[in-house]
Amino acid sequence: MFPPLAKSDFLMADKARSIRIVLGGLSGPVEVNGQKYDNVMPGWSHLTDHEIANVLTFVRKSFGNDGEPVTREDVARERAALPKDAAAGHP
Repeated sequence: MFPPLAKSDFLMADKARSIRIVLGGLSGPVEVNGQKYDNVMPGWSHLTDHEIANVLTFVRKSFGNDGEPVTREDVARERAALPKDAAAGHP
């Protein structure tokens, strides 16, 4: 039903994309390790940059993955690049 985190080619292919997915969520089809998945993941933008960096670093270094760490600065850069929804009332 949900894509695996273990040895995930999708997760490991693009660190910035992984950060954007945690921040903004993801819906629609994706292919992970040759299998198609089509579900919804909500965004977690309410977490701090530090919390998101810690979670993604853990996942990228666990479950058979061997990715580089994610820093607070990586998350802050991706968060700043997200479009701002003026109607939402948030800065």
